[in-house]
Amino acid sequence: MLEKDKIYSFRLSDSSEIIAKVVSTDSTSTTISNPFSLIPTQQGVQLLPAMMSADETKNVTINTNNITMYVETNKDVIASYIQASTGIVSAPKGILKG
Repeated sequence: MLEKDKIYSFRLSDSSEIIAKVVSTDSTSTTISNPFSLIPTQQGVQLLPAMMSADETKNVTINTNNITMYVETNKDVIASYIQASTGIVSAPKGILKG
């Protein structure tokens, strides 16, 4: 079951993969915020807004039947997602030296 406020990787029925934060879910629809698509490039995988023309402050609702797979997103990818969706860069973990 999807948990509210967690970031998940979704595989949709058209084979696209998106990363998004879950706002709510029920048996027919899942509401997400800040959906990003993974796009392979020569420099590696890039995150781009899943809906270029959407108002990024609004939530997106998808039909739950169109989700074929989902999993909690990898921590390294979450850091990239947070940077892409908010502009906040996470500090590397470890002991600060200075």
